[in-house]
Amino acid sequence: MITGRALNRYPLLRITLMFIIGIIVGDAWGGSLPLGLWLSLTVTVLATGLALGTKHAAGQGLCIMACTMLLGITLTVHSNGRLNTSLRGTSPRYQAIVMSEPQERGKTIRCDLTITHIGTQPLNTPIKVKASLLKDSVAKCWQRLHLGDGIEAVSIFETPQNFYTTSNFDYAGWLRTHGFAAQTFIDFRSWHKAAVSTAPLSRFDRVRLRALKLRQTFLERYRLLGLDNEQYAVVAAMTLGDKSHLSKALKESYSISGASHVLALSGLHLGIVYAFLTLLLGGLRRWKWLSQALILTAIWVYVVIVGMPASAIRSATMLSVYSVCIILGRQRASINTLAFAALMMLVVNPLNLWDIGFQMSFMAVAAILIYYRTIYHTLPLQNAIARWLWGLTAISLSAQIGTAPLVAYYFGRFSCYFILTNFVVIPAATLILYGAVLMLLTSPLPVVQEAIVMGIVYISGLLNISLDRLSALPGASIEHIHINTWQLMLAYVTIVSLSVLGHYIRQARRQEKLDMFYSASQNV
Repeated sequence: MITGRALNRYPLLRITLMFIIGIIVGDAWGGSLPLGLWLSLTVTVLATGLALGTKHAAGQGLCIMACTMLLGITLTVHSNGRLNTSLRGTSPRYQAIVMSEPQERGKTIRCDLTITHIGTQPLNTPIKVKASLLKDSVAKCWQRLHLGDGIEAVSIFETPQNFYTTSNFDYAGWLRTHGFAAQTFIDFRSWHKAAVSTAPLSRFDRVRLRALKLRQTFLERYRLLGLDNEQYAVVAAMTLGDKSHLSKALKESYSISGASHVLALSGLHLGIVYAFLTLLLGGLRRWKWLSQALILTAIWVYVVIVGMPASAIRSATMLSVYSVCIILGRQRASINTLAFAALMMLVVNPLNLWDIGFQMSFMAVAAILIYYRTIYHTLPLQNAIARWLWGLTAISLSAQIGTAPLVAYYFGRFSCYFILTNFVVIPAATLILYGAVLMLLTSPLPVVQEAIVMGIVYISGLLNISLDRLSALPGASIEHIHINTWQLMLAYVTIVSLSVLGHYIRQARRQEKLDMFYSASQNV
């Protein structure tokens, strides 16, 4: 079977798939057994595999696969256990740190809180909570609340609830995936700002908090430079991953036209940044390892600043492997590279598997790796511009094969003009990202910086207008698609089956041509 040969060719893919199966099993049924028992089973199977040695390769391979699955179950049970808190249903007095910039939503202010103290007692493990604060109309204390501030409050902690009834999007699951153990509503009379120590936070959270404050500084600089309203919202989302200022109308326009991916930091954005840095450090070709180290350091610092979304971490991990391959002169991008990135992210947090961004990101890249070359070579072109346009089309088609079922499942929509959209958004995103970097670098040169800002404002405005008109075209999208989980799985099974069938047809045609050539040479 072709699938068997593919799995043998990509050993990391096999391990990652078994780990994913373990996560699924652990999330569904892992809680029925204690964590210690799962850990004991994992260690026992691993010891058995090591004891078998290379003389029993088949048995050893089976033990490795079983150990990988059990490890996935164990880590998932551990991750779920960390989210279980005895605070749900109670209303204690607590101290917390604001971990996101508060945003106005009607009569409330929404932000992320990390509970560090109950009363005056510090928690061994701080708790992440999604909070809504009722606005007061007199003192307006909420206007002075910002990222990194401490508060003291009293409120009831509740189990996260879903509020999307017409979609497959699991909001409660999304909160759980991102580490939120509860949600709470805080009356304006029940909280006040306070000096709260960040000592209970993990080192990772403290670094992330500093990075988010730095991002907020950059966002404020965007405002001071004249970026406002929709232009500001788009540039903030594309360059710093802050989508909180996007209006519903703007989000809908991007969604209908099939351009939502450009608003989420992903491989496209980090690839552009990587190319820009490679261009800047092109003079260090003799010290390739040094240039790659500097580039990767900048890439990972950027990922931390933008809040470390799953898609950006995946892209940075793949770029790191890509850079190592460049230095070693090995194959640069493959399914193994993608599987390695997925495995690392899932080991750190198994619940990443249920994140929509994680799923969309990996399915898009996997489809590009599998289908791009085949699609691109179906239409040989001589003109350089035509080849570039066809290459962009091939990438768009490949990514759509991998993500269309997920988009239909979660959002009930299929964008019909996605190819045309990518011809607009990719050049625009490249110019905006380059412009944003140059805008920050030219701070000592106000005249040059002002010219760059004007260019960014013009490009982002033109992009918004173009996508708004594309979304208004007849048949821009197919709406109200309703499929369940089994139908989603069937869609991917169908895609895989057609791909395997297409592979065999191509192989048969190639063999037929070889046979005809052999017969002709024999006759001669």
